[in-house]
This record gives sequence, structure tokens and C-alpha cells, in this order.
Amino acid sequence: MDVDELRWFIRVAESRTVTEAAETLHVSQPALSRGLGRLERELGAPLFDRIGRVLRLNANGSALLEAARRAVSAVDGARRTIGELADPDRGTVNLAFLNTMGPLVVPHLMSAYRPRRPQVQFRLRQGGTERIQQYLLDGVVDMLLISTPTRPEIIWQPLLTEPLVLVVPSSHRLAGRSSVRLAEVRDEPFVMFARGFGLRPTTERLCQEAGFTPRIECEGEDGATLRGLIGAGCGVGLLGPGPAPVPGIVELAVSAPACFRTIGLAWCDRFMPAAADAFRSFALAEAKPPGMWRPFTLALDTE
Repeated sequence: MDVDELRWFIRVAESRTVTEAAETLHVSQPALSRGLGRLERELGAPLFDRIGRVLRLNANGSALLEAARRAVSAVDGARRTIGELADPDRGTVNLAFLNTMGPLVVPHLMSAYRPRRPQVQFRLRQGGTERIQQYLLDGVVDMLLISTPTRPEIIWQPLLTEPLVLVVPSSHRLAGRSSVRLAEVRDEPFVMFARGFGLRPTTERLCQEAGFTPRIECEGEDGATLRGLIGAGCGVGLLGPGPAPVPGIVELAVSAPACFRTIGLAWCDRFMPAAADAFRSFALAEAKPPGMWRPFTLALDTE
């Protein structure tokens, strides 16, 4: 069923005569009459009672009118949405990120990008590695901020390297040091992210490089919670640097092995709205000047 014919039908139904409707629609009266005729033939029923030059909706036309209005409104809404999808200055960027990216990385990216395209909106989701990867694969989000993905169908490019720090209680025997070797806590209980979070395998790998298997005392899904558990004396942990000092804990640089993770942007090979594509291009090409990631700069004391 032709959308223009539905639009014409609505206009005729709302007008007093075909002539008036044709003038409003900027089409000729014969063309409008032919369009209505095609619509009636397709439906197999007349839609109007013709009384002289006046068309009056009959029961068939009344049954079609509200459905036609809904259909035309839906098509017009879709056209507006498609227009927004093609406009990098409007629309929405659907971004998911690791919980640990929330305090620093995401605010830095958004504060750098929003002055360039202030009308673009961001819809944010967060969670562990497995959860946000599924968001991407299900089409819920356009892209991810994530350490190396575990699914082969996800495209990933690095953005920055984040050092990891050893977090210990402020009463810990190493708390007064500026840096430590990871092997120095080989006999300590560890507080770690649960399985499904990217820092879990990273921590396990780094402990193996240091010559031991960590003894896990507590698991969690949120960096602030893990810091609280460490401050309560439940163990030590490898985490990204916190955005601000937290009472009860100390963050120490690790001199050996090199403790860091690489954070990148990830997406799938499918259509991406222009607003999201523009943000992706910005993040990959322009979001890495030296000063931007200064909160992650951590000089290691190797003495």
C-alpha cells in the first residue's frame, strides 16, 4: 500500500472536496482521484460515498482512517530518525564501558567531545567484560570501552595504557613504600574482581609472572567495593588508579612485573549511526594528547 496514497486519503477525508484536498497536497485533481481509485481497488471496497462534488467517508473509510494516520505517523517518525542517524551533530551515542572506566576515562572523553557536538546525547551502560560484550553483540550499544575483548567477532583498537597499582590497607607493612615488587605480597590474601571481569584474568596472569598463584579471599564487581574490602583488611588487590585518595588504603606503584592494561574502543562490523561513528573517529584519532590521560601517569620507583 503506497504511503503517499494513504496520505492523500487522509487529506481527502479531512477536506470538504477533492479540489480542496488537491490544492492542499499540491497535486492535480485527476491525479488525486486516480490515487484514491487505486487504493479502493487494492482494498476491494469503496472508501467514500460521492454526493455531487463532495466525498463523505463511508464505514469502510472510517475503518481505514485511524490506521492510515498511525501508519503515516510511523513512517514520518522513521524518516526523522533516519535523518538523525545520518547527522553526526544529532542523535545518540550508545556506549558501554567497564565499571572501572567510569570515574576517569568516560568523563574525560565526554568532556573533550561534547563542546564539538553539543547536541549529541550519550546513553551509557556499564558492567563487566562479558556483560558489555553481550550488549554490543545484541545491538544494545554501538561500541565499548574495554580491555582486550574475548569474542573474535568484536573489532578492537587500543586507546591508552593504564598502569595497575597494588592497593593495600593503610596499616599494611608495605604502606609506607613508594613502590613494591608484586612478589612481595605472594603470601597475602587477594581481593579480586569476579570472573567475567577483565581485571580478573589480568591479575591472575601478572601474579603468575611474579611466580605465584594468588590466594583469593574476596570477590566483587565494583572497584569502590573492592577498595572498601581492602581497607577493611580482607587482603590486597591490583586495581587501576583511583580518581581520589580513599581513607584506609594506600595505592603503590608496582616495579616488577610491569603491571598495566591496555584500554581500547571496540565495535562490530555493522551499520553505525553517524553520531556514534563521529565519536569513534574522535576517540581513535584525537582523544590521546599527552595531557589528556595525565591521571593515569604513574612514575615507577625502580630502586
